[in-house]
Amino acid sequence: MDRISRITRRRLLRNAAALSALPLALKAAPAAAQAPAVIKLPNKIVLKCATIVVEKFPYVDGLRFWKKSIEEKTGGSVEMQIFHSAQLGDERTINEGILAGSIHIGIGAGAWGGFVPAYNVVELPFLIRDLPHSYRLADGKLGERIAAQAEPKGFKVLTYYSTGDQHFQTRSVQIKSLADFAGLKIRVLQNKAVIDGFRTLGAVPAPLPYPEIYTALQQGTVDGTANDLLTVSFGKFYEVAKYFTMSSYLVEPRPVIMSKAYFDGLPADLQAALAATAKESAVYERKVFEERLASAKEDCIKNGMTFLELTDREKWVEKVRPAWAEFAKTVPGAAELVQAVQENA
Repeated sequence: MDRISRITRRRLLRNAAALSALPLALKAAPAAAQAPAVIKLPNKIVLKCATIVVEKFPYVDGLRFWKKSIEEKTGGSVEMQIFHSAQLGDERTINEGILAGSIHIGIGAGAWGGFVPAYNVVELPFLIRDLPHSYRLADGKLGERIAAQAEPKGFKVLTYYSTGDQHFQTRSVQIKSLADFAGLKIRVLQNKAVIDGFRTLGAVPAPLPYPEIYTALQQGTVDGTANDLLTVSFGKFYEVAKYFTMSSYLVEPRPVIMSKAYFDGLPADLQAALAATAKESAVYERKVFEERLASAKEDCIKNGMTFLELTDREKWVEKVRPAWAEFAKTVPGAAELVQAVQENA
């Protein structure tokens, strides 16, 4: 066999070997190299998401993360529209709109307790300890039990966003101990669990709508208020309240909700995608919230607020326990939720 024939034969053998190995190489290729599966829907679906918070509040960041994820997974056949700053109404209007079908997604808070009364367990002062504790509860038994109680009321809970932890802000009185709290008139949420809790702690609760807080502090009709750091920074409460006492008296997981009937009517693969991407968005929203809490504290300090710490937190916890017990006894479904928190203390 001449030299050219031998070279040609070797080349043919090498090519044949390469071709025979190709199927194995393709089979071994990592899944990450493959294009993600796209959920195909026969018709485009538009999901309206509504919240009362302003655009720079972390809820909106979470919803935008979710929007990007679900629109990518469906190749654009699902469009998520986000309405913030109460563009579609107040919280009760949004909740009612979800049940009526005019709004598809919302974030439950105090008014949602009117539909699912036991949810107000998260409004019991000092029951939930801090942000990590709230995440464990929301992603565990407490979250599951709230979701189960919501379904007969017509709601589907997909995940839980964070609203940070709430603390005390006062005009002129420093709160460092439980004794300092006695007799102070404190603006609170318009929520029975909070009102009863503050009364048990010795304060005089003054339920006022959020827009009235600044003026009430400015005019001295209240001695203080109780809010999260972002609210204080955004609302410039540091202009009318000198002291900020870190207490984490409330740490509320907030349910991301849809109509159960609407959700159940969606294709199964879309239901699964919505649930998965909702949970991913909650992880992102919580991270954004924590990052902004740090910058909000810096803003308050820069603008003259003095930060204090409770020196006797355990006394507050012991003092308010009767309010927890009364809530568990009198609100249907509340006992199992209080138990779920205490089991994961």
